[in-house]
Amino acid sequence: MPRAANRILDVDEEKLVHQFPGLDRKAVGAFFTPAPLVERTLSLAMAHLGDGPLTVIDPACGAGAFLSAAAKLWPGARLCGLELDPAVARLCQARVPSAEVREGDALRAGLDPFLATVPPDHRELWVGNPPYNGTSPVLKDPNAYAKLRALLPFALPPGTSLRDDFAFFLLVAAQRLATRPGVLAFITPASLLDAFLYAPLRQSLTRTLSLREVVDLGPGAFAGTQVRTCITVWSSIPGHMDPPRFERRGATQHFTPEAPEWRLAPTAPEASALDARWSALGEPLTTLVPVSLPGVKTRFDELLVDADPERLLERIRAFAAATEDSLPEFARAHGLPEELLPKLRALKVGAPLEVDARHLRPFFRYGGARHRGTLPPEARAYCYLDRRLIPRGDHRLRGPYDPHVGAVKLLFNVRELPLSAALLEEEGCVHDHRHARFAPLYVPQRLRDEGLRVTRSVESADELGPLVPNLSPRGLEWAETLGGPRAAFQAIVRFLNSADVQRHWAPAFGASRVVPVPLVTPESQQ
Repeated sequence: MPRAANRILDVDEEKLVHQFPGLDRKAVGAFFTPAPLVERTLSLAMAHLGDGPLTVIDPACGAGAFLSAAAKLWPGARLCGLELDPAVARLCQARVPSAEVREGDALRAGLDPFLATVPPDHRELWVGNPPYNGTSPVLKDPNAYAKLRALLPFALPPGTSLRDDFAFFLLVAAQRLATRPGVLAFITPASLLDAFLYAPLRQSLTRTLSLREVVDLGPGAFAGTQVRTCITVWSSIPGHMDPPRFERRGATQHFTPEAPEWRLAPTAPEASALDARWSALGEPLTTLVPVSLPGVKTRFDELLVDADPERLLERIRAFAAATEDSLPEFARAHGLPEELLPKLRALKVGAPLEVDARHLRPFFRYGGARHRGTLPPEARAYCYLDRRLIPRGDHRLRGPYDPHVGAVKLLFNVRELPLSAALLEEEGCVHDHRHARFAPLYVPQRLRDEGLRVTRSVESADELGPLVPNLSPRGLEWAETLGGPRAAFQAIVRFLNSADVQRHWAPAFGASRVVPVPLVTPESQQ
C-alpha cells in the first residue's frame, strides 16, 4: 500500500517557469502545476488504483511536479516522464533522480520506448497537466494529426476539428489503458466537461474507460490565466463501481453521463424540465433565426479600428501613401507599436492600396454579457472594412451580399457561456466577441431559404431575391402575434437574458446545445 498522502509543498512550481525565459508558454501550453493541485489530483487517483506494482507515466512532465510527488507517495513505483523542452526535461531529471525522464513528444510516438518496457504485472497511472493551447502544433503535421484523429471513432460536429493538445493526450492515454489495467488522472480545461465540440471525445472516453471522479476547479487555478479547469479521473481496472462523483465548490453528487452530449456533470432537474418544455413549444434558436454570421475579426484593430472616423480614414490614407522604407515613421506618427511592423509590411505586398471612404463603417464592440439587451454608446467605434486589409473572409462579405447593411441585428452566442443577447438598432458591423453571432432582421429570400452557400453562385444581389424577415415559417407566424419581426427579435432577446435561461438552462446545457426558444403567443401567456 502507498503511504498516506502528505502535503506536497516543497517546490513552487510556478516560480520554476522563470528559469526558462526562452520558453513560449502560450505556444506550448506550459503552465506548471501548483503543488496543491498536484496533491489533489494524485489523491483522487490513489483512491482507484488498488494494490500492486505501479508505473507512473506523465506524458508532458514539465519540471516534474507530478513525478516528484509520485516518488514520495509510491517509493517503489517506476516513474516515467516525457518533456518537449530539453532544458525543462533536464531539470525534471535532476529533481526526480529515481524517474526516467526523456526529451520527446508524446503525440508523435515519443512514449513508445517507455510503454514497451512496462512490466506486464504493473498497473499504470497516467497523470499530469497536458498542454492546452487552443491550436495544437499537430495541426501542421498531417501525418501525426491523421494518426491521432484515427483514435477517435466518432464524427465531429460539422465545421469543427480537434484542435487542442489536451484532447490528443486524452486519446493517447485512453488507447493505452484500453488494453491494460490502470488509472488516468488529468487536469484539463473545463470545456472537456460540456463543450459541444468535445461530445465525441467524451463519448469515446466513456466507452473506453470508466469515469470515476470529476472536480470542476473553476477559473484561476493557474497563475496568469483565467481558464476554467477541471480534474477528471478514469479507470480501466475491472470491478464493481459506483456512478462517478462530481464536485464543484465543495458540493458533491453522483451522476451518469448520458447521450447525446455525454456531459461530465450532473444535470439539474429544473434544467431538463425547461429544455423539454421549450423544445415542445418552439424551435432551436438557429432554426428560428435561419441566417446568422460571425462578427468581424479584423486581426489588426490598431490599424483598422478607431473611435474617431476621420482619424481612422486619415490613418488608412497615410498607410496607403507610405513606402515600405517609411513604415517605421508611419507607425510612430500614428502610435502603432514597433512590433506591429511585420503586419504592416505584409499588407504592403501586392498592388497599391486604393482608399475608398465607402469602406468606413460603424463598428460595435459587442461585449456579450456586459451588453445584455442593448449596446451602450461607448461600444461604438468605426472600422475600415476592406477585403484587401481583412483577409480570409473574416469580415464575412459573401459574394455580392453585404450582411452588415441593415439597421436591426440580433446579437447572440450559442454553445458559449455566459449566454447573452442584445438588439443592435443601428447599421454597422459587430465585433467578433467570444464566438458571438449577428442575425440581420431582414435578409434576401434565397439566402433565408437556401442558406449562405447560395451567395457563391450569384453575381448580383438582385439574384438573391427581395428582403424578407429572417425567421422560420413558424417564427413568422409567431411574429404576427407579437406585432411583427422586430417584436419577435425583441422577444428573443428578453428570453435569452431571462432568469430561467441564465440560472437554470444555461449552466446545464449552454455549452453543449442550442437553446430552444418557446414560441409563446400573448394569449398563451395569460
